[in-house]
Amino acid sequence: MKMNSKLIPEIQNYIDLVRSGTIEECKEQFQLCDYVEKCFKEENLFVDETVLHKYLSLQKYFPFDLYDWEVFCFTLHNCTYAKPGILRWPDLFIYVGRGSGKNGYLSFEDFSLISEYNKIKNYDIDICANAEDQAKTSFDDVYDVLEDNKQKLQKHFYWNKEYIQNLRTKSKLRFRTSNAKTKDGGRPGKVDFDEYHQYEDYKSIQVFKTGLGKKKNPRTTITTTDGDVRGGPLDSVKARALRILNEQGGDNGMLPFICRLDDEKEADNPKMWDKANPTLHYNEELFREIQKEYIDYKEDPVSNSAFMTKRMNIPKGNKDQE
Repeated sequence: MKMNSKLIPEIQNYIDLVRSGTIEECKEQFQLCDYVEKCFKEENLFVDETVLHKYLSLQKYFPFDLYDWEVFCFTLHNCTYAKPGILRWPDLFIYVGRGSGKNGYLSFEDFSLISEYNKIKNYDIDICANAEDQAKTSFDDVYDVLEDNKQKLQKHFYWNKEYIQNLRTKSKLRFRTSNAKTKDGGRPGKVDFDEYHQYEDYKSIQVFKTGLGKKKNPRTTITTTDGDVRGGPLDSVKARALRILNEQGGDNGMLPFICRLDDEKEADNPKMWDKANPTLHYNEELFREIQKEYIDYKEDPVSNSAFMTKRMNIPKGNKDQE
């Protein structure tokens, strides 16, 4: 590992993109770039570039390449160290509009960390969500990658519909839900929370997290859009993320990646939608889909509140639930 006097391209490219003005970015993205630069300047951090490039080489098995924002998050979360063996940002919070590709990001990250490039043995990963369908989304992505590359990957992995295991490191990838029969007793290296907005309290979150810390380099990744639950775990982690970005206290190892409109009036300007979805300007089809949802929303804002809440990350609340 070498010390970095300047930021490596995997980090710098995204910072340059944010500041270039090519696409609209929300306030929190500018704050994050400033914050990351400040940390590198003041803390003498280093990136394990050798392992990073090995991880990124695994993209060849996936039906997509990571976007600049994903490479940026991946590098800081998985390969940036405060001192040897101590991750600088072991907790990643990705809060992006629906359609940004957060499940794709999660499946790539998890596949990388159960690969042989992660030298920690038995580095098990639990993907947790409130509903089984959601918990299985990223798991199924990895399963499909293995099926599509069976010839090459069966030497390295064993997989079935319940778990995926690396044959050499014995690291396992599994999915778990709140109603899982056996939640205690695990010793995961990493815990993922997918669609964090669905949790109403911390009960199952705490159960999933209790096993962390028994393995070296424990990590958590939270990926979510906004939702209709107010005053729950999501609002709490959002408040913490904003304190970090506003430098109102230490980050305690959390990297907050927040994408949302700066103001709800911006929803009327399609150019601004990039603020909530960092992938939108690469995806014409998605843009057209969101355009249709916007028209429905304007006609009937109450029934179509998900446009604002989940696409733009401006929570409007669900009137029925309230």
